[in-house]
Amino acid sequence: MTILCAHCGEVAPTPPFLAPGDGGERPACCPGCAAAMALIHDLGLDDYYRLRGADGAAAPDLEERDRALALFDVPELLAAHRQPDPAGERLTLALSGLTCAACCWLIEKAAGDIPGVVSVRTNLAAMTLTLTYHRPEVPRAVAERLLKLGYGVTLPGDPVAEADQRREARRLLGRLALAGLGAMQAMMYSAALYLGVLDGDDEIYAWVFRIASFLVATPVVFYAGWPFFQGAWRGLRAGHPGMDLPVALALGLAWSGSLVNMAMGGGHVYFDSAAMFVFFLLLSRWLEQRQRHRVRATWRRLEDALPLVVRRLDGDGETWVASRQVRAGDRLSLSQGEVIPVDGVVVEGTAQVAESALTGEPLPRPAGAGDLLHAGARLVEGALLLDAAAPAADSLVARIGEQVSRAQSERLPLVRDWGRVAPLFTLAVLGLAAITLALHWSSGPALAFEHTLAVLVVTCPCALALAVPLTVSATLGAALKDGVLVASPAQLLALDRVRGALFDKTGTLTEGRFELAGSRTPDGDQDPDHHRDLLAVAAALEHGHPHPLARAFDDLPAAHLSEVRVLTGGASGRQQGRLWEIGPAPGDAAAPAGTSALLLREDGVPRLLLFLRDRTRPEAAPLLEAWRQRGWQLRLASGDGEAAVAALAGKLGLDQYRARCTPEQKVDWLRALQRDEGPQVMVGDGINDAPALLEASVSVATANSTSLARRAAGLYLLRADLTPLTRLPRLARKARNRINQNLTWALGYNLLAVPLAMAGWVPPWAAALGMSASSLIVTFNAARLSRWPSSFC
Repeated sequence: MTILCAHCGEVAPTPPFLAPGDGGERPACCPGCAAAMALIHDLGLDDYYRLRGADGAAAPDLEERDRALALFDVPELLAAHRQPDPAGERLTLALSGLTCAACCWLIEKAAGDIPGVVSVRTNLAAMTLTLTYHRPEVPRAVAERLLKLGYGVTLPGDPVAEADQRREARRLLGRLALAGLGAMQAMMYSAALYLGVLDGDDEIYAWVFRIASFLVATPVVFYAGWPFFQGAWRGLRAGHPGMDLPVALALGLAWSGSLVNMAMGGGHVYFDSAAMFVFFLLLSRWLEQRQRHRVRATWRRLEDALPLVVRRLDGDGETWVASRQVRAGDRLSLSQGEVIPVDGVVVEGTAQVAESALTGEPLPRPAGAGDLLHAGARLVEGALLLDAAAPAADSLVARIGEQVSRAQSERLPLVRDWGRVAPLFTLAVLGLAAITLALHWSSGPALAFEHTLAVLVVTCPCALALAVPLTVSATLGAALKDGVLVASPAQLLALDRVRGALFDKTGTLTEGRFELAGSRTPDGDQDPDHHRDLLAVAAALEHGHPHPLARAFDDLPAAHLSEVRVLTGGASGRQQGRLWEIGPAPGDAAAPAGTSALLLREDGVPRLLLFLRDRTRPEAAPLLEAWRQRGWQLRLASGDGEAAVAALAGKLGLDQYRARCTPEQKVDWLRALQRDEGPQVMVGDGINDAPALLEASVSVATANSTSLARRAAGLYLLRADLTPLTRLPRLARKARNRINQNLTWALGYNLLAVPLAMAGWVPPWAAALGMSASSLIVTFNAARLSRWPSSFC
C-alpha cells in the first residue's frame, strides 16, 4: 500500500518517517517534512493541514479562493512575514497571474484604495507585493480584492503559489504554441486571397480559404488571446483601464469585423492578422516571463540553499530539529556535504567550506576552531561542531534577503511616472482610433475599419512599460552574479554620475586584520616582566571589543580585570582598585610609519604605547586607479591616527585625507563635497561609517561590514574583494544606456508608426508585426545585460 507524506503529498518510504500531529503520528517522506510537521505541531498550528486539505490537496469543501483567504485568518502564519514599519506594519505577499507592468499598476491602485493601507508596492520580477498598513484587517481585505480581480495571492513559501506559477508558465507556453501554429495556418490560407490568384470563377475556393482561416483563428483569438481579454476586463471592472484594453479591443474588432464582412460577402478579412497579433504578443510576454523568472531565481538562490533541518546536540545526543528552531548558543553537528543553516562559530573539527552560494567564490576554503561561518556555506570535506551565533532569521542570508526586499520595493522615478501615464496612454490610443475611424469613414466603412484596426494594433504600450523594469531587473541580477548585492537600484544607476569617492580606512582599503608591530613605555622602562604584565592588561581590555584593532590582542594572554566596559574609542577596567584605560594615542606619539598607536593608562597616567599594523588590500590600488581614470577625486576619512592615515594615503596616492574623524565629521565632509563637487560615493564597513553611508549619493558596504553599515548602504559586496567595484560604474552606465535606448525606441516607434497607421499606410498584419517587434527589441536589449560581466570585460 502506497503511503503519502502528510505534509507535501509525495510517496513516503516504507516504513515512513513519523511526525507528531493533532490526531497522533503522521507519515512523512523525509526528515525535512517531518521536522516541518513537528514545528507546525509545536506552534499549535495543526489547523494548517485542515485548511489546506488532506495529503496536500485542496480541501473538497472549500473553494480555492476560500483556502487562500483562510491563510489570512491565522495570525501565527502572518507573523512570520510581518515586519515593523514606522507607519504601522509591513507584509510581503506572493502573487500569481501578473502578466505585465499594467497588472502591477492595477493591483497598486485597487489595493491602495482600501482603508488602512499606507502604501502598496508590487515587483513584477519577483511576483511579490509589499503592503504597508496600520489596521489588522487590511491583509485579508487586500487579498479578497485581488482575488476578485482574478489574481492569485498567498503567503511567501506557500507550495500552492509555487505550483500556480509553474502551471501559469506551462499554460502560457501552450497558448504560445497554439498561436504560432494557428498564425502560420491562417497566413497560408490568406496568402491566396492577398495575392489575388483567385478570380471570379474561383469564388468557391476563396470562401473555403476564408472559412478555414476563420476556423483556425477563432481558438487562437479566444483561447490563446484570453489573457488580454481577461486583463482588459479586470481594468474596466476596477475602474482603471489598462494597456490590455486596446489589445483586446483590436482582437475583438478584427475577429468580429472579419466575420461580419465575410457573411456580407466582402473581401476584407483579418483572421490571419488577429492570429499573428496574438502570437507575437504572447511571444514577447513569454520572453518577459522567462526574464522575470530568471531574475527571481537569482534572488532566491541564497534562501533556497539553506537546509530545512539540522542536527542539534543536547542532553539526549543528536536531535533533528527545524532550522527555524535554532537559537543563539545551540551547538550543531554538521557533516560532509551538509549546508550550514545559521551563522555560527566553529568550536571543534576542521573542514573545507564552499561559500559559492554566498560569495560566488568557486574554490572552498579551510575552516577550523574559532572561524565564523555564514549560513549557506557547504561542507565539502570534513565535519564540524558549530555554536549558533544567532537564529536563522538574523543570519547574513536573512539580512541579505531584507536588502533584496528593499531593492524590490524601491520604485524608480521613471517607473512611477509611467504608472501615472499608462491610463492616459490607453485613453489616447482609443481616442486616436476613434479619430481614424471618423477621418476615413467617407472612404467606406470597410476601409475605415481596417485603418482603425491598424491604429489599435500598431501602438505599443508594452514596450514603454517594459523599458525600465526589465532593464533594472536584468541589471540587479547581473550585479548579484558579479558579487554585488543591490539594495537601492537608484543608487546603482547614479554610480556613473558621481564626481568623487570617500573611503574609510580600516577594513575597507585595508584588510582590518591588525597585528602588534611593537610597543614601548613612555618612560623607557626595559623590564620584560613589567612589559609582559602591561600587555596582559591591554589584552584583557581589548578582549570582546568589537573594533578591528582589538583583534590584534586575541592571541595574547590576558590579565584578570573587573568592571570592563567598552567606551567610544577604547575600553576601561579595574584591577586591585586601579583604573586601566586604553584608547588612541595622542598626536604627539611617535608611531612608526604605517601603524596605529594605542595608549594604555593607569589611573590616567600613560604606561604603554602599542603600535598596530594593518595590511593594505591588494585590490585597493587597481580599484583606485580605475576610479581615478574616470576623473573622480579620491579621499580617505578615518578615525585612526595621523601617521597611519597619512602613510596609507601616500601609498595609494589619494588626493586628500583626514585622520581622527568622528562619524559626524565624516558626514560634514561628505555633505560639503556633495554640495561643492556633486554626487559622491562612500565606501565603508563600520558602525562609525553608517551616518556617512546614509548621507552619500551612492553608498557601498564591504563584505566584512557591520550589520548597521549593511542596512545603511545601497550596495553591498558579497565577497571580501573590492574588484567588483572596478566594473560597477561601467555596469551602471550600460544599464542607463539600455534604459535610454529602450525608451527612445519605444517612444520613437509609437511617434512614427501611429501617424502612418492613421494615414492608412500600415495594414493590420504589418501593424501586428511592428508592435510585436517593438516589444521583442526592448526585451532582448534588456536581457543582454544578464551576460555581464563576461561579455563586457
